Amino acid sequence: MKIYKYIGVALMVLSLGACKTDDLERDIDALKDRVTAMEAKVDRLNESMNMIRVALDGNKTIQSYTENEDGSYTLTLSDGNTITLTQGEIGATDVYQEVSISTDGNWVIGGVETEHRALAVGGEPGVTPQFRLTMESEGKYYWEVSYDGELTWEEVKSQQGTRVYASASGSSSVAGPIASAAPNATGDKFEITLTSNGTKYEIPIVSGLACAITEPNPEDMENGYWIVPITLPAVTTSTSVDLKGDAVLVSAPEGWTVTAEIGNGTLTIIPPAQDGAEGIITLQVNKGIYWAIDQIKVRSKRVITSLKAEYELGDGFYIGDELVSKETYPGGTLIENGGTISNSGVHFIAGGATIEVSEKLVTGEANCLVLVGNDPNNPSTILFKDVYLENHVQNLLFKNIKLVRDGVSEAYLLKLETPMNKAIFDNCEIQLAAGFIYGGKEVAVNTIQLRGNKVKFINSESDISKPKTNVNFCNVKNLTLTNLEITNNVFWTVSQSGDIAAANGQFVTLKKGDNMVIKNNTFCNYFQNPQGITTILTSQFSLRNNIFYNDGFGVASNLINAQETSQFPESYDAFELNVAYNETGDGKKTSKWNICKSGSTLPSPDYSKVITPEEQSPLQIVDWEKGEFVSLKAGYGAAIE
Repeated sequence: MKIYKYIGVALMVLSLGACKTDDLERDIDALKDRVTAMEAKVDRLNESMNMIRVALDGNKTIQSYTENEDGSYTLTLSDGNTITLTQGEIGATDVYQEVSISTDGNWVIGGVETEHRALAVGGEPGVTPQFRLTMESEGKYYWEVSYDGELTWEEVKSQQGTRVYASASGSSSVAGPIASAAPNATGDKFEITLTSNGTKYEIPIVSGLACAITEPNPEDMENGYWIVPITLPAVTTSTSVDLKGDAVLVSAPEGWTVTAEIGNGTLTIIPPAQDGAEGIITLQVNKGIYWAIDQIKVRSKRVITSLKAEYELGDGFYIGDELVSKETYPGGTLIENGGTISNSGVHFIAGGATIEVSEKLVTGEANCLVLVGNDPNNPSTILFKDVYLENHVQNLLFKNIKLVRDGVSEAYLLKLETPMNKAIFDNCEIQLAAGFIYGGKEVAVNTIQLRGNKVKFINSESDISKPKTNVNFCNVKNLTLTNLEITNNVFWTVSQSGDIAAANGQFVTLKKGDNMVIKNNTFCNYFQNPQGITTILTSQFSLRNNIFYNDGFGVASNLINAQETSQFPESYDAFELNVAYNETGDGKKTSKWNICKSGSTLPSPDYSKVITPEEQSPLQIVDWEKGEFVSLKAGYGAAIE
């Protein structure tokens, strides 16, 4: 049998007598008073547990104390916390549940050993149980305990595994966990004696000794850890501290740079470069022979605040699947608000800046044009004023840019009529009055890639009750493309005033696409009519896990218009695993989603399958104007943070 060191804690019970139905109204005020008194006694029990924790750890002192009229003491500890300490009897009860510490250093509640540490081990502090009473039915309460600072609760169980109630009718007084508490005769120590076994603890009273770390803002905390950002260039993170005494010793995990000084109210930290590094920062302040200690758990987290800094100081970053670094794309420059874009090179545009392009931008016959919004949290805008971009470079790369095609002439934004390697758009917002990519000449392109973009079509018609027509997203009918990837994008339509509207057109038109993947996109009121994909397909084609959403417009979509000699994948899942939905309501019209258009080459003779609309909406519409849609169907649609 294990030997236990008992710290007797009475889990108190308030006598709540059963009320007869005809007496309930008369006794309701008394019932409220008893509940209030019960809550106050539970609070005093938890304060006693906190004081026992101070005694067990031995890492705090008392700055000051006051004696209250009811005989309790209010103590201000060296970490700035206050405890109101009650000694002696704490309530009436018939049940006496013991809280003890096992020889293994774990808490034991009511004779049942838990897995929660009472004593610090290996630098990890012990936990402090906190108790509460929860009502099962009127007048009947049971005990719960928390070991994680009241984040989660569990029932207190008896040795038989049953719930421990606090609804006895007896009135015997039971002593609290602390039998006595008072300053000693010389006033330099505060003495507490435990009820269960008479163990006495002395906590020094040291005026002018303080060691308190202020917990950062809640948004900077996660599961008890202070989340410290790793940035390039490295920046310091800080929180307030109260340090009073002769000197402070700082203990930090390997790789962490931590600074704290007496008389300086700030603790500063620079984390290591490793993402997810964890540890405990400990501050120890002494005054003479006495010490006060406080700790905080920390975890590092990689945070990108400047893509140009990632480019210059780090290993670079990716635009789609293309690595952009000083080695792969040298010579990057920063363009401030109101600046101009040259026809080639690597350009970072300041966060929130707007660059106007009022003359047709024709790229040079060079290696690249890379345009990057420098601040990931504040996209930059390129406004094409009634003009477009004509490309001649090998690699055209955009990231974190808002591209706006504005003006009277509703032409395409990007013209591709010369051979090139890659055109990639990553995490951009693309606002279009008509189409996006156009090309009429017979050319070959290796890769067109769109990942994580929001494509907003503007219906500028006077009557927005009808869809705007001929909004052809990618119309390069004579282009031979090796790789096309359109994944995790949102396509939706609004009016000029931001209201719900609709548009339809050809989604992608190519001469031939060898490897085409169009998946996990969300289409809201953008109808693929007269057809969606028009090209010579190969067996590598994939059109799946997309969401097609119609809010009241009766326009049929024809997803595939396969040209002669097309080959379909062996598994029809490659183009049949999509979902569609028609919003219902007064005056709303329904749409139909045909997988293959009439006249298309078919995957099998007489193939005529359509997408059966879902009965429940697969989308949560958060903000239509901003294009904020959340997929409610796992694995389908876009998920853009």
